[in-house]
Amino acid sequence: MHHDTVSHWSTDEIDPNERFAYWREALSANLIGVTPEAPSDHRRQFAGSLSRIPIADTAVMQLRMDISKLRTNRTATDIRNTPGDGLFLFRTIDNPVNFLFPERDGFVAHPGTTTIGGLDRERISVAEESVAHRIEVLRLPAAAFRGIMDNPECLDPRPVAEASGADALLHTFFQSFMRELPRLDGHDRVSALATLTNLTIAALRPDRRGEEPQRDAIRAARLRSAHDYIARHAADPALAPDTVAAALGMSTRQLHGLFETSAKSFSRHLAAERVDRAVRALTFDPSRSITEIAFACGFESLPTFYRAFRTIVGMTPTELRISATAAG
Repeated sequence: MHHDTVSHWSTDEIDPNERFAYWREALSANLIGVTPEAPSDHRRQFAGSLSRIPIADTAVMQLRMDISKLRTNRTATDIRNTPGDGLFLFRTIDNPVNFLFPERDGFVAHPGTTTIGGLDRERISVAEESVAHRIEVLRLPAAAFRGIMDNPECLDPRPVAEASGADALLHTFFQSFMRELPRLDGHDRVSALATLTNLTIAALRPDRRGEEPQRDAIRAARLRSAHDYIARHAADPALAPDTVAAALGMSTRQLHGLFETSAKSFSRHLAAERVDRAVRALTFDPSRSITEIAFACGFESLPTFYRAFRTIVGMTPTELRISATAAG
């Protein structure tokens, strides 16, 4: 994480009797524009932290709250005092959050799902369980949607479908983005934000999917999906382009076309993924033999492993292990 760009607030140094008030009045009202509520007998047990990670003219908010029966309101007054001026992408990490609305049925945001909505739409989110709730929210500025959507900041919140189509690509890319965020530099964060914005447009406006920014974003999201699938299955020696293509709902030709737009072909990317795993194992698990590591990482033969390893790393597995041992 680029700590010099991250702002962090916590209730740890606040008197337990004042923590909820600090969270409610100093942090939630001023930084997020929401009004938390909780029964008085629950407030003394409250603990919370908030991090703000800037990306260009927006940010990711990461929140952790230890409390039960917490209702977080986005009221008309909150909207007037702290306009969100955009859309949000939301996910809860380990516990469900209920979204409630004054005039329509609500829904449950389950862990790992993605929720999209307008930041200036009145709503209530409810965390019932007496466990830690970890929440991440990315703001997509309304300026990116002007002329494409009417009043994007008032968009009705809804879960993002994960099954197929532009929704699924948005969900997958957002989850991958949040997972990789600590390792992304400023340029990569901005690039990923642009892709997420255009994927959001593609999900909300099907008529825009044929336009170049949306086409590029869809291509980037499909490639990211392929990378994620390869990372999860690289140890399988039978992993092949047709397997990955079928799993992602595309033809093998389309899959190869995606990799043609990137720096590595499918086979080179798969080999690099496997070698990267082997490097970690050789470095941090000296008790395992080189042969065992090679086959565990998905290589079908030792000659193939040694050839790929030397090409990518610039030394043999034995030389790397000796170097790592000396450094340690």
